[in-house]
Amino acid sequence: MNKDILYLASGSMPRKKLLEEAKIDFKILDHFANELEINFSDHFDSYVLDIAKAKMKDAVLPKVEEGQAIFVLTADTLVYTKDSKEILGKPKDIQDAKRMLKIVSTQSVDVVTGCCLEKKILKNRQWQKVDHSYWVTKSQVEFKVEEVDFEQYFKNLPQALSSASGGIIENYGQRFCKTINGSYSNIMGLPIFELVQELKKMNFKL
Repeated sequence: MNKDILYLASGSMPRKKLLEEAKIDFKILDHFANELEINFSDHFDSYVLDIAKAKMKDAVLPKVEEGQAIFVLTADTLVYTKDSKEILGKPKDIQDAKRMLKIVSTQSVDVVTGCCLEKKILKNRQWQKVDHSYWVTKSQVEFKVEEVDFEQYFKNLPQALSSASGGIIENYGQRFCKTINGSYSNIMGLPIFELVQELKKMNFKL
């Protein structure tokens, strides 16, 4: 049986790795959404999902034959601090990453990923959405990095500068992850279990 291809509009290396490990065939698409232009809605979960929807809207879709259907996925992951009620995205630089790590080290945080999955078909040279699923997955994490450990932390985890809140829980980052409640892959950037369930509903050939 031929497997379907999932088109991922994301440059995230962790998301690529998760799909590879889950053996979901995929190809990468570009998108031109500016996350900073998305206005905060009245609820954090809605805000994260709005960013994923913006990425879907601005995804550069592949060239395919007339009548062909494709599956497109976008996602965005942000961190929300439980006590100080702050939204933490990707740090601007190493100083910003240190600032964020100091914040998350004092309180538990929610790691929230908004996902947009759409099935589209090309008709009369126009893309039509024939099915979709939009959802949010949330996990809780306790993560603590002492300032004395910052130098080694960033030396061993340079990818922290492109991770929401600067936190990395795998590899060397395991030293600093106290507890996880919820989906591990969600914390990594893509909730694989939920994704597979939604793909099955759309008759995606896995």
